Amino acid sequence: MPAMSASAGAGRIAETFFSIQGEGPTAGLPAVFVRLQGCSVGCTWCDTKYSWNPEGGRAVELDALVAEAAAHPCRRAVITGGEPLESALFAPLCRALAERRFTLEVETSGTLPPPADAPDGMQWNVSVKLAGSGVPASRRINPVAIRAFLEREAWWKFVVGGEDDLAEALRLAEAFTLPRERILLQPEALGREDLLARTPWLVEACKRHGFRFSPRLHILVWGARRGV
Repeated sequence: MPAMSASAGAGRIAETFFSIQGEGPTAGLPAVFVRLQGCSVGCTWCDTKYSWNPEGGRAVELDALVAEAAAHPCRRAVITGGEPLESALFAPLCRALAERRFTLEVETSGTLPPPADAPDGMQWNVSVKLAGSGVPASRRINPVAIRAFLEREAWWKFVVGGEDDLAEALRLAEAFTLPRERILLQPEALGREDLLARTPWLVEACKRHGFRFSPRLHILVWGARRGV
């Protein structure tokens, strides 16, 4: 396939790396991660705050970034951030990787709707933020975007730190008629100890409410490290 010209797009990324998907419905699968730079959501417990500043990270041209991703022995890509939908690089990158026959996953907060020109067949992992994130509801809950992701058959992941978060997740699931079989609960944990402490309680909550449990495999394997 001919290389894309530099004019096809450019932007800033925090990092790329080859690992396994640590969270969500495809946890455990090998994947190439592309972390785009920039996020205005600002969760207090975020473990990738280095990706927030849209002027941070490193500048890349689209064709070079696609070549970097394609150099790994894997054709599953996870586009993440930050909030990847805030990046002008997002849609061109997704289209370019789809042309290379990558299976695509997107990790998003659901604060912006999916772009109309995003490729079909992408897996949208939408992590709507709860009050425990420290983000005001006006910035973390976008009904228009949530309904747009419902039309894309998204997966819905809630990061839960306690009973209040669980109660809010249940309210949001009911308010937006989120399909329970596509809802995941994930422990709020930046380290192994917190993850292991909260997991049994959250597993029981998943059993009670018919939700799926999402691990944080990268935390279990490597701890709180960057680029894994």
